[in-house]
Formats: sequence, C-alpha cells, structure tokens
Amino acid sequence: MRKKQIKGLSLIELLCVLAIIGVISAWGWPNYQSTVQRSQRALARTALLHAAHWLERSASVNGSYPAPAQVPAAVLKVEGDAYRLSVDSDSNRFLLKAEPQGAQLGDACGSLSLNHVGERGVMNASLTAAECWRR
Repeated sequence: MRKKQIKGLSLIELLCVLAIIGVISAWGWPNYQSTVQRSQRALARTALLHAAHWLERSASVNGSYPAPAQVPAAVLKVEGDAYRLSVDSDSNRFLLKAEPQGAQLGDACGSLSLNHVGERGVMNASLTAAECWRR
C-alpha cells in the first residue's frame, strides 16, 4: 500500500512566513514614511523657489514686490497638498513660508521659509535649515 502524501503548508511553515513578513514590514514602513516626507519636502522647496522667482520677476517689472493679496493662488500652490504656502511682503521685501499639513506634520524639518535675499530657514524643526534644505 502506498502512503498518501498531503500537500500544502504546515502551521509552522505558515507562521514562519508571517514572522518574516512582519519583520520586513517593521523595518520597511518607517523607511517608506521617511522617503514620502522627503519627497513632499522637495516639492515644497521647489514651490518656494518658483514663488520667489515669480516675486522677483514681478518686482523687476513693477519696481517693488507685490502685496500678498496681489499674488495669484497658482503661485502659492504646492503639488500634493502636504504643505501650504503663504507670503508676507511689502514693497521692499518678502518672506515665503511652507507650512506642513496632514501627515507631513510629523516631519523633523517643520516649516520651510525663504526670503527676498535668498536666506533659507526652518521653523519648529529639530534639524537645521542646511540639513532640511539639502535633504
């Protein structure tokens, strides 16, 4: 008589696979979150630089920086909605801020800023401006 072979996974094999998946997930999820935050921060930096460029062109044409109410909403748009851009300006200066929203609130870089002389800064951050602007 032949023995009947049972095909399939045993409970121990299944538990080993689940344990391996758990370890990989526990390692991978924080790295994934960090990567998403860095990419959203890069979008905010790009939006700040584009808005600063628009303000400089406007000042070149008009002789002074526009009032905040005169800046079109499209200039202050950040792709992905993880940051909200705002501008504070008068005829001689401007300060652009990118404030994190939603899941981006946990970012170590906090709010990013850029002014009329090109100084890059951070507010409410645990990292320096240099670290946040290059990462």
